[in-house]
Amino acid sequence: MEHFDVAILGAGPACLSLAYDLKAAGKSVAVVEENLFGGTCPNAGCDPKKILFSAEQARSQVAQLIGKGFAKNSVPQVVWSDLMAYKKTYTDPVSKEQIAGFDASGIKHFHGHGQLISANEIAVTARLENTVDNDTQSMVEKKQCFTAEQIVLATGQRARLLDIPGQEYFLTSTDFLALEKLPAKMIFLGAGYISFELAAIANACGAEVTILHHNDTPLRGFDQDLAQHLVQELTKSGVTFVFNENIQSVTKNDGELLTVTTDKASYETNSVVCATGRIANVENLGLEELGIEASGRGITVDDHLKTSQKNIYAMGDCIAKKEPKMTPVASFEGRYLKQLLLGETTEKIKYPQVPTSVFTLPTLAQVGVSSSEAKKDPASYKVEWFDMSQWYNYFRTNDPVAFAKIIYNKDSGEIVGAATLNQKADEWINIMTLVINLGVKKEQLQNLIMAYPSVGSDLQYYY
Repeated sequence: MEHFDVAILGAGPACLSLAYDLKAAGKSVAVVEENLFGGTCPNAGCDPKKILFSAEQARSQVAQLIGKGFAKNSVPQVVWSDLMAYKKTYTDPVSKEQIAGFDASGIKHFHGHGQLISANEIAVTARLENTVDNDTQSMVEKKQCFTAEQIVLATGQRARLLDIPGQEYFLTSTDFLALEKLPAKMIFLGAGYISFELAAIANACGAEVTILHHNDTPLRGFDQDLAQHLVQELTKSGVTFVFNENIQSVTKNDGELLTVTTDKASYETNSVVCATGRIANVENLGLEELGIEASGRGITVDDHLKTSQKNIYAMGDCIAKKEPKMTPVASFEGRYLKQLLLGETTEKIKYPQVPTSVFTLPTLAQVGVSSSEAKKDPASYKVEWFDMSQWYNYFRTNDPVAFAKIIYNKDSGEIVGAATLNQKADEWINIMTLVINLGVKKEQLQNLIMAYPSVGSDLQYYY
């Protein structure tokens, strides 16, 4: 039976940040992937989503400058088929390129479902087409087994579907990002960041969009003052929000017309995207048999990313953690495990402050201490609100809104938290993340000269 130093279940960003470094250090490495090599982010997640978002950005920039350099009726229409074709030029090669990278580096890879047979043995089951005769094909299972000294679980997560009648008609975010044709009318279930982002794209590309949510709190976990402003801006752009509606069922009528029934009303649509959360891929991995604790939230690990089995670790979106389940966090965990497994550190994993964003127009982003946390401890924190809409950097592109909240430590005066709603928020939040994680002081900032005008040159005004 083939034996490896390290086996990784899941070939997403966390795996990629670990596998190549382990191989470069002389370790023998095996990778098991059940779906597409490269993982969700580049194949059907943040990367293709941002390509579609780029079209939304370009269209919005022109729309904002009508009468300020652009003529009326000059707002471009997004051609969905062309946009999706462009997206495919990025996503289609991803899996093949990752496999080619493994081959070139000498990393053994298996395509199929991986399951722990013991603390050191993995079975990989692949379903293959078998040609019986010239006209008939059937599926057969092929099983391979190998052993490894150390095993790392990086199986990611998937969309959680509401368990209601008609759930078979749901589209997921993965389905949305593969739509050949954009439906005329779309309903998005849930008011989390995935719903907001995909609904905003669909709206900008010409669909009639409605977001249904079971309570009155959109974007739970984000600054609610800014979240409510974002709802107002998306409403102006044509997105309809319906709050405090519990979904009861989905039924199919003539053709492709669907009816979504809530406890208060019914809504007709051409498609229903269920974006009510995500669930960790922990089923059928053999975890229970080995006493490894796991649930829909993820696999339980300690502060060294170790499970209850001393040689089995987990990382990425499949672990239960308070940190955001995002690609950069998964990659960070992969880099940490590389150091741990190579004996370069024995320290506990220590996460920096992690920024989170809702990529709509305008974009909502935050990092560090939140305003709600600060309000609970007024002796330690001060919160300031900035309306930046007339600052030159936002005036020049006629941005409709540009708000920021800055949270300061009262004793040191340092910025410890930040949140914003503006069209340059992705740049803005990364700069604030540097300021917060590095503890940049006012006098240090004043001794820097930034390119002007830019998000960076505005930094001095927050101190």
